[in-house]
Amino acid sequence: MLSAISFKIYEFRKYLVLSLAISMIAIPIAATFVIERDRNRNEMYGEAFWIYGFNVYNMNDHDLAEAMGPPWNDGYHTLPDYLGNITYEYPVFGLIFFAIATGLFPGAHGLQPLWLNFLLVLVFNLNLVLIAILLREKIYTVNWARMFFAGYFIYGLIMSAGGGKLEPIVDCLFLMALVLRSEGQTGKAMFTLGLSIQTKIYSAVAFPLLFIEAPIAIFWFMISTLVTIVPFTFLGASFESLIGHFANSSGYSPFPVNPMYPGLLFSPDPATNGATTYLWPPALIPVVIYVVFILFTIRLYLPKKEEMKTASWLERLNLMKPLYVYMLPAILFAFSWVMPWYLFWLGPMVIFYDNDEQAIGYLKQITIVGFLYGFGVACNWPYFINGPLPDFLIHFPYGWFTLLGIGLLVCLAVVAFAVWKSEFSRREKNAQMVKAAEVRGELVI
Repeated sequence: MLSAISFKIYEFRKYLVLSLAISMIAIPIAATFVIERDRNRNEMYGEAFWIYGFNVYNMNDHDLAEAMGPPWNDGYHTLPDYLGNITYEYPVFGLIFFAIATGLFPGAHGLQPLWLNFLLVLVFNLNLVLIAILLREKIYTVNWARMFFAGYFIYGLIMSAGGGKLEPIVDCLFLMALVLRSEGQTGKAMFTLGLSIQTKIYSAVAFPLLFIEAPIAIFWFMISTLVTIVPFTFLGASFESLIGHFANSSGYSPFPVNPMYPGLLFSPDPATNGATTYLWPPALIPVVIYVVFILFTIRLYLPKKEEMKTASWLERLNLMKPLYVYMLPAILFAFSWVMPWYLFWLGPMVIFYDNDEQAIGYLKQITIVGFLYGFGVACNWPYFINGPLPDFLIHFPYGWFTLLGIGLLVCLAVVAFAVWKSEFSRREKNAQMVKAAEVRGELVI
C-alpha cells in the first residue's frame, strides 16, 4: 500500500500541489465566514482530555465549557442549547486524534483552529490519492469515476478546510482498508476498517461486504475494536449519546433536522419546545418519491433468478452485494438527525461496483437523495423555518455576505477541476492515438 501511495503521489504531484494551495487559501476564508462549531467543540474536548481523561464522555458541552473557563465558554465551542444535555458522542479514536492534535499545538483560539484544519487538509489530500489508487485507470477512461473524484474533492475540501470535521480521518482509514482489500491483505483491511468505525461509525456499512469476502479476518476487526473500546470503557468512556443518536431518542434531540425523515408526519411544535406535535402529511412526500424512484431502478441490481438457483449460499451473498450497496442511501431516511453533508458519507461505497452501469446508477441515486433533502425542507417549511433552519444559519454570522466566501471557494474548486479535466482529456486523447497507431501496425515507443 505504501508503494502504491508513493507512486500515485508522484503521478499526481502537480495536481496535489494545486489542491494543497487551494486548501490553504480556503482555510482562512472558511474561518472568516463560518463558525465551525464541530471543530471548535472537538478542539475543546481534545484540550479537556489532558485534564479529565476519558471522563469527558460523562460531561455535556455546557458543563465542560464552564469547567474549562475562558475562552471555551464563549458560546462557540458548544452545541446549540436544545442539544445542551448531550455528552460527547464520537467514538474513542476520534477523541484521541483531537487530543493528540491539541497536545502538539496547545492553547485556544489564535492559530490552533487553523492548525486542526491544516492537519485535516493533509488527510483529505491523501484521500484523493487513495481514491485514485482504487479507481485505477477508470479515473482516466470512465466519466463516472472522474465525476466521483471531482465530487469528493469538493466534499473533502468543505469537510477539511471549510468545516474542520472528522470525516476526512474516517474516510482515510476506510479507503486504506479498501486499498488493503484490493491487495489481498484482508486481515489488515479489517483492522483498519475497525479503526475507521471507531472514528465515526458510518463506515460500518462496509463491514458486511468485507466479512463475506473473508469471514476469518473478523478476528482482526475484533482486535481493533477491543483495543479502542474495552480498555477506555473502564477509564470512563461512554457511548450513551451515540446510541441515542442512532435510536432517534428525544433525549438526544427533541427536534428532528432530517427533512426526509417520515417521523415528521407528526412534527414537534417549536412553540411548545417539542412538548406537542401536529399532523403534517407533506412530510411523507420525499420518502414516497424515493420509493417510486427505487422501484423503477432496482432491477439493474437484482441478481438473475437462474444464477440464484444454481449458486451456493456464499455465492448468493456475493450476488446480493450490488443490491445491498444500492439500498444503503435508504438509511438516511431512517434517522431524525441527518445533516446535509451526511449525504456523501456513502459516496465511496461506489468503489465496490465493478459494473460501470451500476456505479452510475448508484451515484445518480445519491444525487436524487440530495435533491430530496432540499425538497424536504420546502415540504416541511413551516417546521424548519421556526426551528432547525435558523439554528443552522447562525453558523454563518455574515449572512448573505457568506455567499462571497462560498463563491470564491467554488471558483477555486472549478479551477482545480478544469486543470484535472484537461489532463484527463489529454491522456485519453493520447491513449486513443496510441491505439489507432497500433491498429495500423505502427511501432509505438
